[in-house]
Amino acid sequence: MRLSLRWKLVLGSLLVEVVMLSFLVSNSLRLNQTHMQQLVDLRLKEVSVLLNASIAPALAQEDYVAITDVFHASRSKDGIVYFLLYDTHQRLVAADGWEGAAPTALNQFYLPPSDTRIDTHVPVSLGGISYGELRFGVNTQFVKNARARLLDESVLIAAAEILLSFVFIALLGTWLTRNLKRLEISANAISRGEYDLRIAHTGNDEVGTVGRALNIMGEQLARDILALKRSEQQQRETAERLQSVFEAVPDYLTLTHLESGMIVYANAGFESMTGYSREEAVGQTSIKMGIWVDKERRKRWVKTLLAQGVISDYQSSLSTKEGAVKAILLSAKLLDIDGVTHVVTICKDITERLEAEIKVEMGRRKLQAVLDAASEVSIIATDVYGKITMFNSGAEKMLGYSADEFVGRLTPAPFHDREELRQRSRQLSKQFSRHISGIEIFTAVAVQTGSEVSNWTYIHKNGKRINVSLVVTTMRDEFENVVGFLGIARDITPQIEARAALRQLNDELETRVNERTAELKKANDDLALAMEKLQLAQDELVRSEKLKALGNIVAVVAHELNTPIGNSLTVATTLREKTKKVNQLFVDGELRKSTLSDYLRESDEGTAILARALHRSSDLVNNFKHVAVDQVTDQRRSFDLLDILVDVAAVLSPMLRMTPFRFTYEVPAGIVLDSYPGPLEQIITNLITNSVAHAFDGKDQGEMHLTAQCIDADTVRILFSDDGVGIENDHLSRIFDPFYTTKLGRGGTGLGLNIVHNIATKTLGGHLKVDSIYGKGTVFTIDLPVSAPQED
Repeated sequence: MRLSLRWKLVLGSLLVEVVMLSFLVSNSLRLNQTHMQQLVDLRLKEVSVLLNASIAPALAQEDYVAITDVFHASRSKDGIVYFLLYDTHQRLVAADGWEGAAPTALNQFYLPPSDTRIDTHVPVSLGGISYGELRFGVNTQFVKNARARLLDESVLIAAAEILLSFVFIALLGTWLTRNLKRLEISANAISRGEYDLRIAHTGNDEVGTVGRALNIMGEQLARDILALKRSEQQQRETAERLQSVFEAVPDYLTLTHLESGMIVYANAGFESMTGYSREEAVGQTSIKMGIWVDKERRKRWVKTLLAQGVISDYQSSLSTKEGAVKAILLSAKLLDIDGVTHVVTICKDITERLEAEIKVEMGRRKLQAVLDAASEVSIIATDVYGKITMFNSGAEKMLGYSADEFVGRLTPAPFHDREELRQRSRQLSKQFSRHISGIEIFTAVAVQTGSEVSNWTYIHKNGKRINVSLVVTTMRDEFENVVGFLGIARDITPQIEARAALRQLNDELETRVNERTAELKKANDDLALAMEKLQLAQDELVRSEKLKALGNIVAVVAHELNTPIGNSLTVATTLREKTKKVNQLFVDGELRKSTLSDYLRESDEGTAILARALHRSSDLVNNFKHVAVDQVTDQRRSFDLLDILVDVAAVLSPMLRMTPFRFTYEVPAGIVLDSYPGPLEQIITNLITNSVAHAFDGKDQGEMHLTAQCIDADTVRILFSDDGVGIENDHLSRIFDPFYTTKLGRGGTGLGLNIVHNIATKTLGGHLKVDSIYGKGTVFTIDLPVSAPQED
């Protein structure tokens, strides 16, 4: 049976009380017995002294009757009950009160012990001489009776004390258990989460102290639990937001256990990029799944991550479930989650971007090649603010300055005549009724009309003045926004000088002029017509190549900008709608603090996303702007021919995949050239694109093949062949002529093979020849020196 706390307290207290009272009673009885024994001993000593004194006279006279009378007078029922006197020979000489026959000799003395009598003996002396021994017995019944009475009284007092203690302890236990029960109920309620319950008993005693402590603890726990719930709610909401953000990230994102390499989380971007489902990935390692193409590169970035704790924009590649290879930008960071190190990995697919960059680079190279081939005209491009972004070789040749001296600088540049600029500024300011200066001196009319042709004076680096005809054209994007300006200048100094000389000659030979006026007029008209046709052809060529290159660049820019601008538009639209709703609530007087707080938080997150997207758009615009205006790199270095060919094949592979034609190559590794890799890449690119454009007319398939070998220690021979329709003999001797093409008006410029010939024979210092059998194919043979000639 289980006892309550009250009865445990009562029974425990009673047990302690009984034990303590038993000890006290026992100790009292013991002390009383000792005290009584001491009294008896003292009395016996007194009796022995008195008896010695009383019987001494009679003993001296050996009057044993008188001694017996003394004994008889001293004996009483409650005192001495018997006397025995023995002499020195241990013979009995006197006796009184002994029941039965008294022992005549001392050695015969025997009396069974009794709890109501004390037997003792004292020596008897006479005149200092021992006479014998007196034995007597003292009745101790009074001691037993006193002990019994003491015991009865002690038991009665103990019983009364136990009863009073029981009543007091029962009352105390009832009060205490009642309050403890309240404390227990309150403690149980607090443990169940009922933190609002309060204890009424809060006095100054211990129970009140405990009650106040429980009340304070309940209040503190209520506050702590409320704060904990709020924190858990916030953490839950944060986790849900992070989960939604992770899922919204279009890129590959995984969380991996560092030590084991096991994937513990993978987002939807991982599934779309790799083709593996989350169920297939979680619990596996990326190594076992075969995701990483180059395991050595993975070891390098993992080593960097372990050393630095973070890695950003590391270019690598991964393999999908179907075996496709994708180029990626990898970022990773170490995270400590519950004391265990994990790795967060984000991979961005840059395959399309690289392909677009390759296309842009090809377009840029083609454009640059065309511009550099036009070495007789100056072509200078600027942005909308007048910063020079392109300075072609024709400009370098005409003005004597290098491109590095002017690219990045604002125009008007030092090669302009200042007085001419001031006159033009005054003229345009009057025409447009506002002050015209800076780049607007050249572009104000072109912005309105699209282009403007005017005569200017350029100043050569050596001070020579050059008369030019400058065509300024406005460049616009697909939204008709002005993105820059293109200036093409043609040297007309010989024409002006010829006209001046002609006027002088006319003044001197006026008579002869009249005779030949008709002839000269006809000649001048023919010359003007030819010049006009040449100018139109030149303008058309430049404009066509410019628009083609810009079209490729614009297509790439539009594709890359679509995502961040679309994200920005979505965020801006969402913020606008939420602003309208909050504004309406404010007008209606129903705007709550929580609604405003949510709006501000969401606005902060939205503006952050908007800023990142706009920064990304700005970076893309700047990057593609740089790509569009970069010059061909003509740096000389040592390189492996196979590496160059692999790069070109990779650049052209997206274009070739859209055609039914194949390109293969057989080039051994180790052919090292000390030459110009950029121009050599241009040769290979032009040969491939020329074959695709011309060699397979009327064919639904075809092959191009390139081989290379060292024919001696100083020369490398490159053979490029196709199995196309071949070249007719009538055209074979003219294919390297500039502007010669069999597809005039159908996209051909006639400059591709001319550029190949110029680069091979001039820049690279080699030889180029072509062999073709009409109907079977064509072979280009290029012999290049291992060490290209030095260029000024």
